[in-house]
Amino acid sequence: MISQKTPQPQEILFLRGDINYTEFHLVNGKKYLSSFTLLRHQEKLEGFLRVSRKHLINPTYITDVECRHGLHQIMMVNGERIVVSRRRKSSVL
Repeated sequence: MISQKTPQPQEILFLRGDINYTEFHLVNGKKYLSSFTLLRHQEKLEGFLRVSRKHLINPTYITDVECRHGLHQIMMVNGERIVVSRRRKSSVL
C-alpha cells in the first residue's frame, strides 16, 4: 500500500529506500510504501541512523552489531540484518 502519511517513529524498525520510494518496516511486521525519498524521511525522523545509501534505522530496535571479515552488520529485533556501509561506519559505530 502506498502511503503519504509517515508512521509514528516508535512504530518504525527501519526504512529501505529505492530511488523515489521508501519502504517502511514496522514493529508489528507490516510494511508500507511511501512515494517520498529516503532523504526526505530522514529529515523528519530525528534520532534515526543512516547506515547506508538505502537504509535508515531506528536505534531503539538494534539487538546486536556484528563484524565478520570486515563487514559490519546491524541485527534488528525482527531478525533482519542490515549492512553498514564502509563510508558511514565511523559515524554509526
